[in-house]
Amino acid sequence: MKQIRIVDEDGKPIRYAYLEHENLKFEFEFYAHEEGEGDYEIIQTVAPAEFEFIATLFGLNPMQDILSIVQEISDSGRGGDLINALNSKEIKNELHKWGSYISFRDEDIKS
Repeated sequence: MKQIRIVDEDGKPIRYAYLEHENLKFEFEFYAHEEGEGDYEIIQTVAPAEFEFIATLFGLNPMQDILSIVQEISDSGRGGDLINALNSKEIKNELHKWGSYISFRDEDIKS
């Protein structure tokens, strides 16, 4: 399975993207480093109907493979913009969150 590492403008990984069946998945996992922290995982699933919108939003060719589009977005330093568009639902997606030993709100999860 091909996986794209999406980075922010500082080169920090903020999501990993891959295709599962026909859907595009964006995934992030955080593992606790200190006592009192917990682990959490975020998976945002985008249906193929949104692929053209993603390309258009970032001024890219919608005829390209979606993983190539995501790679180009990340390589251009706009990975953070992509994640913001997912989080704000500008790009329609289904959100799955999982956490252990912590309580969190949507606004607490930014990356």
